[in-house]
Amino acid sequence: MSSILIKDLVKRHGAQVTVDHVSLEIGQGEFIAFLGPSGCGKTTTLRMIAGLTEASAGSIHFDGRDVTRLPPYLRNVGLVFQGYALFPHMSVAENVAFGLQMRNVGREEARRRVDEALSLVKLAHLAGRLPKELSGGQQQRVALARAIVYKPEVLLLDEPLSALDAKLRTEVRTELRRLQSALGLTTIFVTHASSSPMTRTRR
Repeated sequence: MSSILIKDLVKRHGAQVTVDHVSLEIGQGEFIAFLGPSGCGKTTTLRMIAGLTEASAGSIHFDGRDVTRLPPYLRNVGLVFQGYALFPHMSVAENVAFGLQMRNVGREEARRRVDEALSLVKLAHLAGRLPKELSGGQQQRVALARAIVYKPEVLLLDEPLSALDAKLRTEVRTELRRLQSALGLTTIFVTHASSSPMTRTRR
């Protein structure tokens, strides 16, 4: 896990400024939420931390290391998208293993890590299922397992509960908090809802 230091982060799209000189410090193992209405720059900030969007100005540091211009695969972050982004033709286990394959992790080690990740999200018994055979809450937990399986330094969650009904949101919120506490991951949770599982909230 890493601490995160953001200094005067800016994102411009032409004349429009979508993120305006944001500075923030997040401690190792801390869980915070970016809370605000749609269009206020939450997801853009998250994407800059992940390396998916290039910052116009400012800097991002993990444990004192400047990662501002590094590509995503060199930042070691786990990211869960709003739409889960599961591969429909792959089984649960294959979806979770995908990131490990991209990192050239050996087959036996990959199998061990996938089993461990699926056990953490309580889906080991569904390893052979396809995404279409799962409920929305189960698909979300597969996306979480895929994000944590390669032991990221930072976990980034982009509106991960928005597609779920009220009952499932409560269930997955509890699961998120349990996992974060168990793994000690530095976590940023983007949401427009006030009932988020954070220990500290910043706008």
